[in-house]
Amino acid sequence: MAELLLVEDEENVRKILTMGLEMQGHQVVACAGPEAAESALQKKQFDVVLTDLRMDGRDAGLEVIRACKRIQSACPVLLLTAYASAETAVSAMKDGAFDYLTKPVSSEELSDAVERALVSSAGSANQAPKAEQDKFDQAETLIGETNVMQRVRERLDRAAKSDFTVLITGESGTGKELAARYVHDHSTRANGPFVPVHCGAIPEGLFESELFGHRKGAFTGAESDRAGLIESACGGTLFLDEIGEMPLTAQVKLLRALQEKSIRRVGDDREHDVDVRVVAATNRDLEAEVRKGEFREDLFFRLSVVPVHLPPLRQRREDIPLLARSMIRQWGEGRVRITEKCMQRLMQLPFMGNVRELENLLQRMLALSDGDDLDVDLLSDLYSSASGDTGISLAALEDKQQNLDSWMQSLERQLIDEALSASGGHITKAAKKLGISFRSLRYRLKKLGLGGDET
Repeated sequence: MAELLLVEDEENVRKILTMGLEMQGHQVVACAGPEAAESALQKKQFDVVLTDLRMDGRDAGLEVIRACKRIQSACPVLLLTAYASAETAVSAMKDGAFDYLTKPVSSEELSDAVERALVSSAGSANQAPKAEQDKFDQAETLIGETNVMQRVRERLDRAAKSDFTVLITGESGTGKELAARYVHDHSTRANGPFVPVHCGAIPEGLFESELFGHRKGAFTGAESDRAGLIESACGGTLFLDEIGEMPLTAQVKLLRALQEKSIRRVGDDREHDVDVRVVAATNRDLEAEVRKGEFREDLFFRLSVVPVHLPPLRQRREDIPLLARSMIRQWGEGRVRITEKCMQRLMQLPFMGNVRELENLLQRMLALSDGDDLDVDLLSDLYSSASGDTGISLAALEDKQQNLDSWMQSLERQLIDEALSASGGHITKAAKKLGISFRSLRYRLKKLGLGGDET
């Protein structure tokens, strides 16, 4: 849980963002402009500031950034704007913004950005960046006694011993960044920097400058030489999250950097040697992206020297009690007990949002619990599907802002996941449970990007 300051002049947007951030377990102070923001900064310490750029007909978000850096210099600032341009982004970064998000921003994207800002802030304060310091120990983020998680840890341990590139795949919320940090912390580069980069959060026009740096005068707003994120990771690990979001033009330069171990800043005429280990992650099917021409095949092969797939939480339900108790203990809620019936119901939930959804649900339960026990009644109030309500209706479809195809695909994925989990990953047994042929299930697995034992 973090203390956040939200600055947004549109009341409806302010309410929606506040509600979403509070649902994620944060405390939010919301205000409508830079003057109110400065007053709030003087009265209270915040962990992260989120501000709109365009307010009251001017780039007032830049004023918020400057006020924050003046009053609470260590507090990271996230800039939200519908007016994306290279010049405003450069100004924001120059003034000290931690990240730059383009509206409309999804709750998942916003949650990820806040999480990265918190991790970065914790790292700066302790001079030793560690993932999820305000949540639960990095050493415990990959806990799990299921066979699939044991295989994941073994693969990550082997990856850490080499200096080859690693490609981590898995659904959103499965802990891909935590796996990347695990590789870094168990490698010979552990004492070097770990630099996370969310490829989907950087405007396309700024990608090359952010990643490779630039020379003074290379473009409007480039008032001095600046090293890029690759150079800042020298001696350590560069983590490229959601690599599938990287523009094709930047993919070409990244491929060359990986091959030659050198980079050229924007506007520069000379090369800079870099000593960086790259770990990339994606929730996309990159092989399908290659076939569509949306991701370079040569870069895909260069990145996936050591592939690691993180299973969805639905395929390792037996780990849910371990994860849940670990989270509660690390949040300092050691007195809290999850009742047996509540834990059994937790293990039955679909958890399409994976570990992140479990974390969010437990935080809401802790916030709303009247005592020291988290019981099944409270869980049912917060999660309608826990009471057996599948939520299949036109109204539910519209409320979730999904179309029929995506809804049906989610339902199909959930049922196949449950059948595979119940059959130990054996396709033949899972097909029997679903009442379909082996060939039909194998086709569906390939379509959905799921795995299973070919038996």
